Amino acid sequence: MPNFSIKSCLHRFSDEPSSPLPEKFNFPHQYVPNDWVKNAAKKLQQTIPTRFQHNFDELGKMFGVMVVTTPFGVRFLAGFSGKIDESTHIEGFVPPIYDTLSPYNLYQGGEQILNQLTEHINRLSSEDIYTSLLRQKETLESTFKVKLAELKGMSAANKQARDVQRKSEKLSPFDLEKLSQKSKSEQIAIKLLKKEHGIAQEKILNQIASWEDQITALKKEREQTSIQIQHELFKAYELLNFKGGKSTIYEIFKEDSDELPPSGTGECALPKLLHYAAMHNFTPLCFGEFWWGKSPVGEVRKHGEFYPACRAKCEPILAYQLQGLRVETNPILELSNRKPLEIIHEDAWILAVNKPENVLSVPGRTGFDSVEDRLKLRYPELSFLRAIHRLDMGTSGILLFAKDAHTHSAVQKQFASNKVTKCYEAILDGKPQIQEGTIALPLRLNLAHRPHQMVCHEFGKKAITYYKVITAPSQTTRIEFYPKTGRTHQIRVHAAHQHGLNTPIKGDELYGQPSDRLYLHARELTFLHPNSLQKLKLEAKVPF
Repeated sequence: MPNFSIKSCLHRFSDEPSSPLPEKFNFPHQYVPNDWVKNAAKKLQQTIPTRFQHNFDELGKMFGVMVVTTPFGVRFLAGFSGKIDESTHIEGFVPPIYDTLSPYNLYQGGEQILNQLTEHINRLSSEDIYTSLLRQKETLESTFKVKLAELKGMSAANKQARDVQRKSEKLSPFDLEKLSQKSKSEQIAIKLLKKEHGIAQEKILNQIASWEDQITALKKEREQTSIQIQHELFKAYELLNFKGGKSTIYEIFKEDSDELPPSGTGECALPKLLHYAAMHNFTPLCFGEFWWGKSPVGEVRKHGEFYPACRAKCEPILAYQLQGLRVETNPILELSNRKPLEIIHEDAWILAVNKPENVLSVPGRTGFDSVEDRLKLRYPELSFLRAIHRLDMGTSGILLFAKDAHTHSAVQKQFASNKVTKCYEAILDGKPQIQEGTIALPLRLNLAHRPHQMVCHEFGKKAITYYKVITAPSQTTRIEFYPKTGRTHQIRVHAAHQHGLNTPIKGDELYGQPSDRLYLHARELTFLHPNSLQKLKLEAKVPF
């Protein structure tokens, strides 16, 4: 393992910015990079093409810079997420918190055990006897289907002929009995074929099961071993904070959610930068993470643009690491609770509100303000009051609530079957090439970066959005979206993704750049009222 000097990880500013140093560290999950961060990032970016052999045009990487005060003056640290070209130690960058590539640690030993189990599973799965049994089973099934179809076809034809004979001829009781016996013999032949197939099938399935029981047992052993390795690995990740505390990733997540940390936790750029600073008694002032190179398949990552720290892997550990530092408050906390709740429709069954931006639709784990909480305070007499659908926290506009279970279920079914007509208005942070069209990109949750969604043609759910540009002043675009399906973050991903409009919505901190708000508004909603059986069209004025 290389042992780079501290000074090799501390980088000077070519020209220090004229703006004052920040008094508080920026909130990691939503921030706008300041001049110091931009300056540091620019200097680092100039060195990336010559410092790595990696081809960033094939797959990019997230880098981070952090401005720190040191005994040598104001400097900046540089880091990257995970590894680059199978290396975690590169001169000029802070080292990993725990080196998973070291041949002497439990991770590499555990990987070897898992690889051995995988090889054993693959070996059993490709054994000649086992694969021969699978082929015999397939042949048995196909042969049975053909024979059964032939017998049933012949039986049906014979039955039809017998029916014609019965109607067209005057048959004696003896002749009728003969026809009946033929019918019974054909049915017996079908039953006999099924019985013989069942016996043969059971025999071969039992033989296959003996092999698959071994394979299943090995897979379970591999799964349990992997979980155990993850437990031990996260117990080995020791983090420092700026109060002088020390804890492991395992302990932090256990206290936060009592769940196992996601794979890769602790390997992102910011946790590495903070840990290194705490280890050497540097004081962090501000940071920024930027993407360099080609976006991963399905994800929204723009070359050179800054992104917030991820939440699924980083939020609990950053909350611990930042203890002892003065940190800016979450901007959402400052923005929420400011605007009153406007009721745009109310009857005996349905309540529709114009949701302000930066307010949750329903209560969440964060404790942020929610529309549902506000309505329950306003309507204490209602025993049932539940959101029929949801809007993202940053999205404003029409949000429906039901006053009884029947209405809630009936309208939800219309949403689920895509029978609700929706129109959103937004401002794009740029100009799309095509003024009108349909985007069809299937979406699924990005498990490694919750709550981000990603395009996935293999496992994603169908997502279709029609759009039409309204106006395109200056460097932005006002646009209408008509989502035909209702996937999480559908409009936001379809706008930002390179195979969509390749132009994120203004203020989208997940898929674009932060601003004073997310410029997305649910403007119109039309559905069949389940009680009046009349179409109900609702509108909410666009606030931007």
